[in-house]
Formats: sequence, C-alpha cells, structure tokens
Amino acid sequence: MVNHHDTALDNSDKKGITRRRFILGTVIVAIVSAFGSLFSLLKVLAPSKKGGGYVSTIAPGDVLVYASGSKIGTEIKASSMNIGDAELAYPKGKSSNPANLVQLIKLKESDFKSPTDLKLTDKGFVAYSAICTHLGCTVSWVKNNASYTECFCHNSIFNPAEGEKVEGGPAPIPLAQIGVKVTDNDTIIFTSDFTGPIGPQV
Repeated sequence: MVNHHDTALDNSDKKGITRRRFILGTVIVAIVSAFGSLFSLLKVLAPSKKGGGYVSTIAPGDVLVYASGSKIGTEIKASSMNIGDAELAYPKGKSSNPANLVQLIKLKESDFKSPTDLKLTDKGFVAYSAICTHLGCTVSWVKNNASYTECFCHNSIFNPAEGEKVEGGPAPIPLAQIGVKVTDNDTIIFTSDFTGPIGPQV
C-alpha cells in the first residue's frame, strides 16, 4: 500500500535539496565572477612584466618622420631644427607600433657627456625612446635655459646630454638611446636598435 504522506515528504525534501543546490550554485558563480573581475582589474593596474610588451621594429636606414603636429607623417629635415629643439618621431611607415616612438633632440655637440654614446649621435642630433621607463607615458620636451626631458604623468626628469639619466621622479632607469645620422639629402635616419630596454621597468 502506497503511503501518500511519505511520498509527499520525499518530493518536498527533493525540492528543498534542489533549491539549496541552486542557491549554492548561484553563490559560487557570483564569488568566482567577483574574483575574476578583481584579477582582471589588478592586471590592468599593474604591469604584467617589465617592458610592458614594448618591442620596437625600428631598423637601420628607417627615416624619421614627425609623430605629431601639422607635419605628422612627413620626413624631418635636419635643417628645420635648431639647437635646443626636440621632436617626437616615428620611423617612416611604422607609426602603428607605439614602441617605435622616439624623441629626437638637437644639442650642442660639446654638451654631450657620458653615458651618451657619441657614436650614435650626428651633428648634435641624438634620439631616445619617448616611452617613460616608469609606467609607459609619453615624455615631453621642456625648452628653457637648461632644457630637459620630462614625463608629466609622474614628473620623472631625464638629462638628454648625459644619456637621459634620471634626475628626478620615480623612473627607475634612463630612456634608451638609439642611433641617428643626417643624410646628404637633409633627412635623418636610424642607424641602430635601442641600446637598452624600453617601456615600463617597474
């Protein structure tokens, strides 16, 4: 003889277990999702590795072109720059890679001191990575009686006459130098790869 009362209790227990499993499953999914979101946020806030994935594709012979301003994309002429001037530049045809961004500077040749590699300079022109070694912001040129490179994100200051050594702020290492040369037709070309790491180094 079937006990309908016991059957009803069994069904009620099964429904209760199903509800508990559903609620528990929902809670677990919510916790996992929360941890996943937190992990993603931490990856964004903190560089995953030194260099931040910056890999330059600059090759010797590449021509420097303007990276900003009204002349963007056009070749930089050496005669257009005076002592104390600086321009953000890319190698021609390779502007899509942010790791290729450099700061081209013209100084008095007598101003250069170690650790600037004089073999990588020409007629007062010197070039360095324009990516700050702190957190990867683009550096700027400050032109005054003692011109220098500065990252306005966190106020790191670099000395271009002395290999862009760090003179203030949180940047851990200098901006890497890269070789340049003035050609017979007044354009400027790269002659080497970067001499050191580029991108964030923290």
